[in-house]
Amino acid sequence: MRISTQMLYQQGLNGMLDQQARAAKTFEQLATGQRVNRVSDDPAAAARIQELERAVSQQSSYVDNIGRAQQRLAIEENALDAAGTVVRRVRELAVQASTDTTGVEGRRLIAVELRQRLEELTAIGNSQSGEGEFIFSGAQSKTKPFVSDAGAIDYVGDSVQRELLIGPGTTIAEGDTGDSVFMRIRNGNGVVAAAPASGNTGSGVIRPEPGTDTSVYDGSAFTVSFTDPGTFEILDAASNVVGGGSYESGDRIDFNGVRLVINGAPEAGDSFSVAPARFESTFATIAQLADALEQSPSDDAARAGQRQAIDDALAQLDRSEGRLLEVRASVGGRLNTLEDVQASQESVQFSLEKLVSDVRDLDFAEAVSRLQQELFTLQASQQAFTRIQGNSLFNYI
Repeated sequence: MRISTQMLYQQGLNGMLDQQARAAKTFEQLATGQRVNRVSDDPAAAARIQELERAVSQQSSYVDNIGRAQQRLAIEENALDAAGTVVRRVRELAVQASTDTTGVEGRRLIAVELRQRLEELTAIGNSQSGEGEFIFSGAQSKTKPFVSDAGAIDYVGDSVQRELLIGPGTTIAEGDTGDSVFMRIRNGNGVVAAAPASGNTGSGVIRPEPGTDTSVYDGSAFTVSFTDPGTFEILDAASNVVGGGSYESGDRIDFNGVRLVINGAPEAGDSFSVAPARFESTFATIAQLADALEQSPSDDAARAGQRQAIDDALAQLDRSEGRLLEVRASVGGRLNTLEDVQASQESVQFSLEKLVSDVRDLDFAEAVSRLQQELFTLQASQQAFTRIQGNSLFNYI
């Protein structure tokens, strides 16, 4: 092997450059605080870091979704509480209006407050989140859900209950739709509803009692018709007589699994229809009650109609309040679930971040010690090169 002056120079230079590269890499690690700054530093570790960072990002989205759901549900819970307060106040007013001592003018004043409570409830239904989204609009979160149309309150949102992913394969509803909370309240006793005919002349007022036997009731409509003040017939939808009996005020009438009570004094020819319960919004209940209280009844039939409206409203307000309590209980359950899941997901996120740190981050003590060794080796290489560069084979010829 031939040894030349150029080769000696090149070997010395290569040695110094290698040591400089090692020291520069260590300087970079110390500056960034990371052991792996590029894939070439440690291909296996870099691949592991990418995998762990994807897991951390996914876990972070779960935690963010939990926070968002908690915020929206907390706002909904407050709105439901406020709506419940309004409904209870409306019920108090309805009870006050039902007393004979209130009088015509007193009921009109109650109707004025009812209109105000209706506006208040509409504003609650249009509550927004901190992000400006309407919490009761379903998937149409940018659309105001409740709007007034010719004096009636309409729901223009949708029935989609939005859900958020809070864990692998785990979702939770972040809210409830306005139609399920305020609009879809069954009237009557929840199974059947009863109403007097518009041409009644007596003072009879009807109500379906709770406890309709759904195993017997077949969902068909029928009519209770009075042939005289003390006798009634039951007619099916085709006007065929299918039952009947004698009557005294307050008696219970049982037919087809349905229990009915008629108070007052119906006249001959008066009738009461019974049909499956239909949906009635809380807004419509309040508006209809206000309409009834604004009237000035002048005879027994008109007074019975007003009394019927008050009794129907009281029953419907109880069902509306029950629905609000039901939804609020569901919201509270979801908030409790989110609290438990949040603690679990944050723990998983912390563990993943620690794994990333273990693989990627630098051991500063080891790096400083290594840098000192590399600088010492570089300095020794430079000194050795200085001595070598003064030598030449020509000195020995």
